[in-house]
Amino acid sequence: MFSRLDHDTPAVLFPKDWSEGLKQILLNIYGEQCIKAEKTFEVYGFSYASEVLLIISYVGLDKFETPTTLFVSADLDEKTDSDKIMDTMFDSAGVFFDSFFAQDEDSEEIWDEYVLDWEDSEFSGQKIFYKVTRENVGLSMQADLLLGELK
Repeated sequence: MFSRLDHDTPAVLFPKDWSEGLKQILLNIYGEQCIKAEKTFEVYGFSYASEVLLIISYVGLDKFETPTTLFVSADLDEKTDSDKIMDTMFDSAGVFFDSFFAQDEDSEEIWDEYVLDWEDSEFSGQKIFYKVTRENVGLSMQADLLLGELK
């Protein structure tokens, strides 16, 4: 559904406590900006046989406000150190949000550096893939659940 690669088997969703832990880290770092903008973070993790996917949405408390969503993906194989790749992916997300929040708060410019197609990058010696969209992942997951496409 959100993955960069095609998979024959459905994703394994990361546990809710894992997602909540990462969300709390983000709120500890960017909480002041979140309060000011009346926004928060939603964090999702998906694991496939050959890919791991981290999705972080910066969403409005008003659910009708369009979010900014960062997708970070990496290849997995039997040699992959999963803890290291997840740390790398989360660190790369931190670099993204540092840049995102670094825009001049007094400026009337709107951040619009969206990347709709997957791009690759080297980060901490690891190859990762990313894209930045306006997709409301939580809403998409609810719709897929209702349609029976997500279990």
